[in-house]
Amino acid sequence: MKKNFQTKKFRNIFLNQILFISVLVFLFFPINSFAITLVDAGSLSISATVGSGGSGGSSGGGGGGGSYNAPTSITFSGLAYPLSHVILLKDGQEVVNTVSGPDAHFTISISGLNSGTYTFSILGEDSNGIRSTLFTVPILITSGVATNISGIFLAPTIEINKQQVRRGETLTIFGRTAPNATVVIEVHSANEIFNTIPSDNNGAYLYNLNTMPLEYGSHNTKSKSSLPNTISNETSSYSKTLTFAVGDTTIEKKEDCGTKSDLNNDCHVNLIDFSVLAYWYHRSGPPIGVDLNGDGIINLVDFSILAYHWNG
Repeated sequence: MKKNFQTKKFRNIFLNQILFISVLVFLFFPINSFAITLVDAGSLSISATVGSGGSGGSSGGGGGGGSYNAPTSITFSGLAYPLSHVILLKDGQEVVNTVSGPDAHFTISISGLNSGTYTFSILGEDSNGIRSTLFTVPILITSGVATNISGIFLAPTIEINKQQVRRGETLTIFGRTAPNATVVIEVHSANEIFNTIPSDNNGAYLYNLNTMPLEYGSHNTKSKSSLPNTISNETSSYSKTLTFAVGDTTIEKKEDCGTKSDLNNDCHVNLIDFSVLAYWYHRSGPPIGVDLNGDGIINLVDFSILAYHWNG
């Protein structure tokens, strides 16, 4: 494991050096255009296309060379859910809200960016208004470079129908993902449970969990999707994690009046939620419900998500 980590680390350093050298070549030896493609693990691909000078004419006196600058832009493409909202955040602020196609594919482009480092996040919202976890990538934008990030596979949405279930009754777990995907449902308890189900042509999936094997107490569940029949064997990240209890009575799940950022579930995202997040800032082992992007640490990304949902 350590060797693989070091190999990946050296590979990333090597690829970054290639990109840096390529940009230097562009600066000192201009050509029409060239593209650099950096492929990460899985199906995610990042490419940068740099434009430079070209020939052109001038009116009047002698001829001269013209030049152009490629637009500074970034494009994201990948899979969400059929005919669903796909939302792009830049540094925690919504900048694009578009709709994916019937095949769940989406493409989002923005231009006119200044040079600098940005944190971009993408999420999906299904037909039931349920939102996915964020796909987040910090990236350095360079003037005159068109950056393309492809192969994104948004996490499934997930919901359950009960907040407490009487032991032996069925708990329904459902959500949306790409059409005809393989969905893995994970239930974490003393004995972890893994079940695989397909999504239908509309990307919907549903699983009825028999709770008899589960012990009394708190449990949680999450899901992820894959497309094993594709060339790249695309796999999504995990959905958000939902918590439920097994007991002697059943309690139907209440309608959520807030968002995931509503940490105390009072239908407002305000200073109370900010104070909860601030308490766990850079502390180890934050609760699942507080870690808004699910990366195991509370940092500025979580505060950006909180700010996006802020309603006082």
